[in-house]
Amino acid sequence: MLERRVMFRAPYPAHLPHFSYVLDNVPGSIEQKAKLLDISPSTLRKYRARGQAPRAIHLALFWESTWGIQYIESISGLRTSTYFAQAQALERKNKRLLDYIARLEDELTRSNSGPANLPVFKIG
Repeated sequence: MLERRVMFRAPYPAHLPHFSYVLDNVPGSIEQKAKLLDISPSTLRKYRARGQAPRAIHLALFWESTWGIQYIESISGLRTSTYFAQAQALERKNKRLLDYIARLEDELTRSNSGPANLPVFKIG
């Protein structure tokens, strides 16, 4: 199975909630949020008044918002179920291979002529 590699997980600007919504969605005071972003509270207030901020600020807050957290959790859930299904498939394949080995060993112990009389078993 080929996995499509995505370089960035960040949503496109058009898919981001409005900056004011994201800012209001992240818990904490303006001072706490500004500290998280390593900017001054006055700069963050200026961004709020304009209704927009540099993309890096918008994205940083997005990932701290409920939207970002839900996105991360949904990707995590999808990957978990995919890896679980793959593990189950590998366990079934492993069981088939162990059964095949057991049959081969049984045939070897019963055969006087060696491996020439072994049954053909297709794997995969």
